[in-house]
Amino acid sequence: MVSLRNILTHILQDHGFEVFERDEIMQGEKDGSIVTVGIFDHATVSDVREHSAKVKDLDGRHIICVLEAGEMVEQTAAENGLVLWKKPDLEREIGNALISHISDQGHGHFSELISAKAPEGSDVGVLPVVIEDLGTGALEKVVRSGLTLEDVKEISKKTVKGFKHELELVPHYLFHYLCIFDGRDGEERKSQGLIAVNALTGKYASWPEEPVFSDENISSIVQLEAKLDSSAAEGIAQKGVVELNTEYKEILTEKEHATIIEKAIFQPKAENIVLEKPSLILVPVWCVEGSHGVMILDGFTGKVISEDYYQEGPSNS
Repeated sequence: MVSLRNILTHILQDHGFEVFERDEIMQGEKDGSIVTVGIFDHATVSDVREHSAKVKDLDGRHIICVLEAGEMVEQTAAENGLVLWKKPDLEREIGNALISHISDQGHGHFSELISAKAPEGSDVGVLPVVIEDLGTGALEKVVRSGLTLEDVKEISKKTVKGFKHELELVPHYLFHYLCIFDGRDGEERKSQGLIAVNALTGKYASWPEEPVFSDENISSIVQLEAKLDSSAAEGIAQKGVVELNTEYKEILTEKEHATIIEKAIFQPKAENIVLEKPSLILVPVWCVEGSHGVMILDGFTGKVISEDYYQEGPSNS
């Protein structure tokens, strides 16, 4: 299938734009006019911010293409002055551009394509363009490990006496979230952050910061397959957001010469939680086998995920 990247390149070139890529961003330049196009299979808030930072010094129209985008992604794009095209927009606009070019209706300029509107007064039907993927190669995002093999050996040496150290890539669904609820002090709470769901175990964890992704070759590293789909992960993430943002308050009441202590719970409701469409990313996990047990380390956070110590056996001497 022809990729969207190729389609856009040909349209730009057909209408006199010089097309090139810089920092993985498509750029068209003609008579001093500049159009930039960022193409993503899936985009997160951090992707949008990073893209905006790359193009902010270029004076022109800036477009970001993604099949689907959550509310937070759309809001972030608007705040950063980016034109966001989702699947319906892409299908309509590419159809308009191709029809204009083929029918010679006088709408064959790329300005029509970037206008996010059908050509005024055009009675030509839109070519049925169907986009299934954006042709970015769907490169996996692998989180850069903060632990080196030497780090892992040093940690395991002091604990399980490790002799076998293996690195695996474990799929996780990463969500940006926003929730609003009334706290225990009666004031409104607004909480946002990152929550990751392990696609193998179904366990969630709050992440304190955006991950940094690696550009190293991962072909030699064992990559595990996800057992959860995104909808199941979303349900887990929503429950996780509720638990992470739950507050308690003890309420004392006097009744019949006795003091009764009740615990009130304050937490966000499901309808007040916004989860951005997740990114499926690969997290490096170190699996250590030692003479005193086994240990699993999260390569991103550096934390011990699990450990199981063996009883030290009797000496054979």
